[in-house]
Amino acid sequence: MFNFTLTSLCRVTAFLLTGLLTTASAFAQSTSGSLPRLATESLTLPANWQRAGSVIASPTQATFKTSGGSNLLIGNAGQGLTIINNAPDFALQADLLITPGASGQLTLPTGQTLPLTDARLNKAPGLWQKLDLRYRAATPTRPATLERLAINGVTVREGVTLNRAATNGPVVLTVQNGSMAVRNLGYRALNNRNVAQWAGPITYTIYDGENPDKTEARKFKVLKQDTTSAISYESSYGQKSRNYSMVFGGKLNTTDAGTYQFDLDYGGRASLYVDSKAVIKGDYKDLGPQQSASVPLTAGTHEIEVVLARTPWIRAGLGLFISLADTRPQALHTQASLPEPNPVSQISVQADAKPALIRSFVQLPGEKLKRTHALSVGTPAGMHYTLDLNQMALLQVWKGDFADVTEMWYERGEPQLLKPLGANVLLAPQTALMVLNDANAAWPDSVSETILQYRGLSLDKQGMPTTEYTLGGVSVTDAIRPVTDGLTRTLTVTGTANGPLVCRLVAGNQIEEIEKGLYAINDRSYYIRLDPKLKPVISTISGKQELRLPVKGGVSYEIVF
Repeated sequence: MFNFTLTSLCRVTAFLLTGLLTTASAFAQSTSGSLPRLATESLTLPANWQRAGSVIASPTQATFKTSGGSNLLIGNAGQGLTIINNAPDFALQADLLITPGASGQLTLPTGQTLPLTDARLNKAPGLWQKLDLRYRAATPTRPATLERLAINGVTVREGVTLNRAATNGPVVLTVQNGSMAVRNLGYRALNNRNVAQWAGPITYTIYDGENPDKTEARKFKVLKQDTTSAISYESSYGQKSRNYSMVFGGKLNTTDAGTYQFDLDYGGRASLYVDSKAVIKGDYKDLGPQQSASVPLTAGTHEIEVVLARTPWIRAGLGLFISLADTRPQALHTQASLPEPNPVSQISVQADAKPALIRSFVQLPGEKLKRTHALSVGTPAGMHYTLDLNQMALLQVWKGDFADVTEMWYERGEPQLLKPLGANVLLAPQTALMVLNDANAAWPDSVSETILQYRGLSLDKQGMPTTEYTLGGVSVTDAIRPVTDGLTRTLTVTGTANGPLVCRLVAGNQIEEIEKGLYAINDRSYYIRLDPKLKPVISTISGKQELRLPVKGGVSYEIVF
């Protein structure tokens, strides 16, 4: 059985409070594209497993409440569920949700088991966890290999050699204690077979302007036109180093009729068009996470267009993969077009004995510009967070190991970007307090220094910071502290505001009231917990749901994740 703890190659443990400058970008945690859905209706369920349409769970209830349907699989302790028989090389993905105290394991074809619960990486009970696994079967000359195991986006095992015997047993999911819900079960057999090839040269044009839309990109001045044998970011060499667009176009021959998956990786912004239809429109991101689309295609020739909008300070690269449900993703780009990260030992900061405070830049997914006044706080309890001091916005929270500072401290450290080492949860990146004369007014995306002024911070006896700022005529202290299952945030207000003061506790795509004082956010990504006596209002404003509460002397709430 494996030990699921993250290991840093280089550990730096200290109390840190440093002011850092400049720009650039980090290599994001690698995540694979989505997989074809496994036909769960064909699975034979043991007596302790059932199908359900939905599940109601909380961090304290020992059992689920379910409704009729077949979207989910619900398992109780007992016999394991066989997911795959006679598995070849394969990739597996699933969303898992557990009751308090529940545990489970996955049995590989070799007979070895992987525990699926880790207190440092798993989210709180009643929240959806993400499992991502890649397995290479044994051959007569090579043992089986666990190529990758990730929990909630964090790689915890990679390149692990398993039994040398060429066994080929089933893949079995077993609930050992409590109950577990399973959804979005994805599976792909990873056969090494090419399913497409370019039918002749690919044209490319480089434009003097940045836009991932092919029509808009073509409005810019042409810098260069040429052909290449495969998609290659290197075709831009010798041109501008930033703020330009590359448009590739070519004919692709597919071998079979079927549903093909395209996975697009890039640094900046990018789009993919298949037979003139936009199938991927990618926002700002760094290399690593892929954008995926499934497209039904006939066997034969299809028009493929890829647009890359080169953004300053983001690591350059472009890759396009294609696959069928039973094949490994096949690269349609040159190897040099999607470079591997530099082989640099990770430099990490831990908060083992006392809190660690780091000033850095932070770049959130989908944002072009960096947040230049970020404070990240690591705690010995394993609950960490990042605060934007310009906006007094709580940007992200995470558990597990604290911070990867490689791109801050390696060589010149130009990017100055801190990355969470654990499974992080992104929050609404705006201030939590605002003076609003209209309770239904849109929340400002940012506030100026004339409205909000950061005044500094103080440390308690344990070394935890409390930040201070003024906003709308009042003084505010913001104290964020670790609790058993997350972080508690206490906003204390003194003075008289120049209008009604409102706290936006959360903003997201979905807010679900689980019970009085407990709300599940964004499809059970995390919880907000507050005093049940308070009466916040769930509103839909500008297409998003928000949880707002009038404030007088202050407010305290928990973020459970």
